[in-house]
Parts: sequence; structure tokens; C-alpha cells
Amino acid sequence: MFYFFGFLFLIFSFLFLFFPEALIKLSEWGNKLVITDHEAVIHRKGLGVILFCLSIFMFFISWKY
Repeated sequence: MFYFFGFLFLIFSFLFLFFPEALIKLSEWGNKLVITDHEAVIHRKGLGVILFCLSIFMFFISWKY
């Protein structure tokens, strides 16, 4: 389970940090399914760093267990 969340956080951290265009397209696609918040795109670098740290933490925890 930790591997899954670690990988998911890692993917989204790279989207927030390096591929904001893909994140915007994903957000527009998500708007058709669920109402999303565009504040995440405005603060993408901070969220990207947080998600990257969470992914490293999840991988670290999964290796311990």
C-alpha cells in the first residue's frame, strides 16, 4: 500500500513541479467528473514539493516494513 501511495505522490509531484500543462489538462478532464479547485495550480510548486516529500516518506516507510 505504501508503494502505491508513494508512486502516486511521486507522479503528482513531478506534474506539479515540471509539467503544469499536463496538470491543467488533467484538471480540466477532472472537472467533467468532479468539481476541482484551481488553487492547486496556482500554488503548484509548494504542493509539488510537499507531494515529493510525501512520496519519499512513503517509500522509506515501505522499505522498513
